[in-house]
Amino acid sequence: MVGTMTKKVYDFKMDQVKNSLVKVFKKSRNESTVSDLITKTGLPKYQVEQAVKVVSDEYRGHMKATESGELVYYFPNGMHNQVKGFVPAFKRFMKGFFAVTGKILAFLFKIWIVVMLVGYFILFVLILLAALAAALGLSFAGGNRSRGRSSKGGMFFLVIRLFQLFARIWFYGQILKGPQERNKGRPLHKSVFSFVFGEPDPNEEWDTEEKKHVLAYIRSHKGVINIDELMAMTGRNHTDAQNLINRYLLEYEGSPEVTEDGTIVFFFPELLKSASDIGSSQATSLMNPKTKELIPFNYSPKKTNRWIGFFNGFNLVFGSYFAYFAAFEPTLRMVMLDKETLLIDFAFVYRFLNSGLHDIAANPPLLIGIALGIVPLAFSFLFYLIPIIRNSLRKRKNEKIKQENLRKQIYRTILANPAAVVSSAISPAGEGETPKNSGGFIRKTIDELAAVKQADVEAIAADRYSYNFKEIERELKDLVKYRSMVDLSKYNVGETVFDSGA
Repeated sequence: MVGTMTKKVYDFKMDQVKNSLVKVFKKSRNESTVSDLITKTGLPKYQVEQAVKVVSDEYRGHMKATESGELVYYFPNGMHNQVKGFVPAFKRFMKGFFAVTGKILAFLFKIWIVVMLVGYFILFVLILLAALAAALGLSFAGGNRSRGRSSKGGMFFLVIRLFQLFARIWFYGQILKGPQERNKGRPLHKSVFSFVFGEPDPNEEWDTEEKKHVLAYIRSHKGVINIDELMAMTGRNHTDAQNLINRYLLEYEGSPEVTEDGTIVFFFPELLKSASDIGSSQATSLMNPKTKELIPFNYSPKKTNRWIGFFNGFNLVFGSYFAYFAAFEPTLRMVMLDKETLLIDFAFVYRFLNSGLHDIAANPPLLIGIALGIVPLAFSFLFYLIPIIRNSLRKRKNEKIKQENLRKQIYRTILANPAAVVSSAISPAGEGETPKNSGGFIRKTIDELAAVKQADVEAIAADRYSYNFKEIERELKDLVKYRSMVDLSKYNVGETVFDSGA
């Protein structure tokens, strides 16, 4: 009988218990104690304690302590599931869909880049060389040798030089450099791709690294942490830090505790079970937090980016040139022999190409307008537009990163001396934590926390305020006291009694 009862208590269907708790919360104005939940559902204490963690995580719950030391779960945003259901699932689907679609489009555009940026540049240069050669020949045939040598010869040399320069840059480190130099630097095609699409996110593994950092701190501090410390470690505001601790309580079997003086702390006994001596070291400290890196435009030298922009600009100019003349001078043809009607002007290259295609294409202007006009124009436009949009999004992300990094310093400063916090005494330590109007952001962040913690504010000078976070000071003292009562010896795994490898 005892075994059957134990199985029923500890082996239960989480969704059924969770739904029962949600119903109670809805009927109780979105707040209840564990005792209320047990009484109103008739469920075993263990099941309620485990399921309420899931409810708090999925419904973004918060906690508060009463004067009697009772823990109250409440949901300021109502009982709306943020993890399960159609809307959250649809948001996750769309996020994944756009991520996959973006990768596919990026791959296809990379292929287009190789074809367009290189192929069209070389094609335009060859057309220009052929046209200049024809112009030189016509000039000489017409007796205009000196003018042909001076003006057209100079243009011919310029185009040759541009072609050589492009070839050297494109194959830099691959073909034109010596064997010892080929392994130096970055292949240009990768620089081109990074110019358009940027670099891999330097903070891609941030969530994992941050979690490891926080868990190491909890473990080195007797398995105990509070919201203030979590805010200082993660740079999250009070609401977001509460959502994060809900997730940790669920994932690592932690439990919220209320101290004798009414402070809410979070205890993770499972993190204390170790084969080595944990102790109470300060190896992971609040004063040395990890910070996110700013996202660069790319890692290529500015000179390389300028050359990439130049070659795309070259294609843009010639694409515009052919599109314009294909649209406005579709019937012009070059007269090759009559020097009196010969006209070597700005439209000469178009006339030369139009004349050359006249015998092999039914509609040369249309062919030129599309193949050498619209297509390279569209490519060049996207080649510039994508980095412009990406850079705008990058700046927004970096602004959020700077704010998060700066919040860590603000919260650390408050925890270091909560009784005397002066907003003007806090300043960013570097570019990585200097958002726009950093002074205003610092003041706003402190004011938000002061409202949550009911701090005393005193004006000490023009635009200078002193804050006394008495509640945080009390909570920190209570936290130290609670930690001192944790007996680590209870979590020692003991000596080995069986070794499968022995």
